[in-house]
Amino acid sequence: MKVRLLRALSVATVVVGATTAAVTGTAGTAGALVPAKHTNVKVTIDDDGCPAKLTVPAGPATFKVSNEGDGSVSEFEVLSDGRIIGEVENIAPGLHGSFSLTLKPGAYSTKCPGGSEHETGKLTVTGTADTKLTPSQQSSVDTYRTYLEDQTAQLVTATDAFVAAVKAGNVDLAKQLYAAARIPYERIEPVAETFGDLDPKIDARKGDVPDKEWGGFHKIEQALFVGNTTDGMSDVATELQADVATLANLMGSVELQPAAVANGAVELLNEVSASKITGEEERYSRLDLVDFAANVEGARAAFDAVKPLLTGKNAALASQIGTRFGAVDAALVPYRAGTSYVLYTSLAPSDTKSLSQVIDALAEPLSTVAKHLVKQ
Repeated sequence: MKVRLLRALSVATVVVGATTAAVTGTAGTAGALVPAKHTNVKVTIDDDGCPAKLTVPAGPATFKVSNEGDGSVSEFEVLSDGRIIGEVENIAPGLHGSFSLTLKPGAYSTKCPGGSEHETGKLTVTGTADTKLTPSQQSSVDTYRTYLEDQTAQLVTATDAFVAAVKAGNVDLAKQLYAAARIPYERIEPVAETFGDLDPKIDARKGDVPDKEWGGFHKIEQALFVGNTTDGMSDVATELQADVATLANLMGSVELQPAAVANGAVELLNEVSASKITGEEERYSRLDLVDFAANVEGARAAFDAVKPLLTGKNAALASQIGTRFGAVDAALVPYRAGTSYVLYTSLAPSDTKSLSQVIDALAEPLSTVAKHLVKQ
């Protein structure tokens, strides 16, 4: 589940740049078009909402988002037909972030959750740039799609077993099956999050949504690990099972591109640093390290899918990232407990600090991969 530490985005100044020129627009006006092989889209966010209109040329683009707000701002999304195809989140005041993707001509939307005046905006992509994937790009996308479909199948199977135990009132078995159902979801979380309300329905924590709308894994987790009961959870479990089935049906048709796959790897590491390493995700079961490891595994699978493309452009970077994934794996070894991990409550502050450091060391070079993949 995304960590919504800061919820609003602003009326923004937009700069659409290219290798040879740049133009400036503001919220409520259409940005000028500058054809280029690679377009830099600079977005400054504060507290009111998204740019009302934004126009960019078709082709590879990097959105560079900086935060000049007062602390109520964190996120900028690009959506196609209601599905998030690129985003940056959890950007604190004075900081910045970026994401890269290849845009086909057409009408898109932008979203700034919590914006007081412009929560949504329009993005128009013009021109006739060839955005068809090359054979090698298609191979990378196909590799990752196979992984997504495999993990989603595992999620359906594990969730069905978990739900059956909950409905049967078997608390001990439901507790045992809870982690197994969480693992595949955490591995594919960035893609699951792109399907509108499905992620909140499946994975919201208490306080992420209004109490009357709260359901999914974590509501059942609270009942099991705090109340030691399944009472009142049958309907919640039924809805969770249906939402997971819906996700599985959508996964096969999701549009993918190499840069978005790389962005997803970074998002998974951001999930680790924003919630898993702080103990906020599994508040009742304390299985945060299970989620931590699953996020890292999902990030590695995404990176492995695009690694051949990156190696052809920057072999040293590909090697560095592989080495740092190995360092994360090594850092987790002391916390293994059989086939799982120790409870979060057994970690000392020095443990969480060292784990944070090794994740940050990986996230830094990994965050640069997408821009290499969109450049011609």
